[in-house]
Amino acid sequence: MTTTRYGVFLRPDPATCWAVSQLTLALRQQYGMVAGAVFPPHATLIGNYHPDVPEDAVIALLDEVFAGTSVFPVYNHGIDGARFDLDRDADGRRQNGDLARVAGAVRDALAPSHRDHEDHLAPNIADYRFQAHLSLGSFDLQLREDLVEEASAFLRGVPVTAPQSFPARWYSLFRFEAEWSGPWWEQMTWQHVTSWEARA
Repeated sequence: MTTTRYGVFLRPDPATCWAVSQLTLALRQQYGMVAGAVFPPHATLIGNYHPDVPEDAVIALLDEVFAGTSVFPVYNHGIDGARFDLDRDADGRRQNGDLARVAGAVRDALAPSHRDHEDHLAPNIADYRFQAHLSLGSFDLQLREDLVEEASAFLRGVPVTAPQSFPARWYSLFRFEAEWSGPWWEQMTWQHVTSWEARA
């Protein structure tokens, strides 16, 4: 049965989005991996959110979170496995505390209204551990761990570069429809619901 889920995403700058789009397409063309390319380029703050409140109530909860959010830098430390590593600060020694705080605020706002699910390879909010990244290979490589090293080397060889940093300015809510008990990324559809711009 097809049911609805939501994701709250940080949208990178256009140049980073373009790099992600090209790299996920390259993986699809070379290896048939579709999970990265099926999503808009994003860093997940919360995914597979299954609310027990209406969509307008979800938006209202997130209005409160993002009303108090200011722009800060996010640092791209390059390809790690089959994803861009965004989790660390400028010198790469600590987690990006600003980004972790926004993710925590989103989690705290939505967790009370989350209905537990049994979605394939997708955790409930209580089990989600935030680590900021931009997926390139995504769920396909969880099923093909034998390809992780090869795909990572392939990605590093593609002549596409992304900016080393970008401002965390745009956050978006997406609605997803799929049958979640199996490889849902093969038939999932999505729609952009709304976006928020952080304060300068």
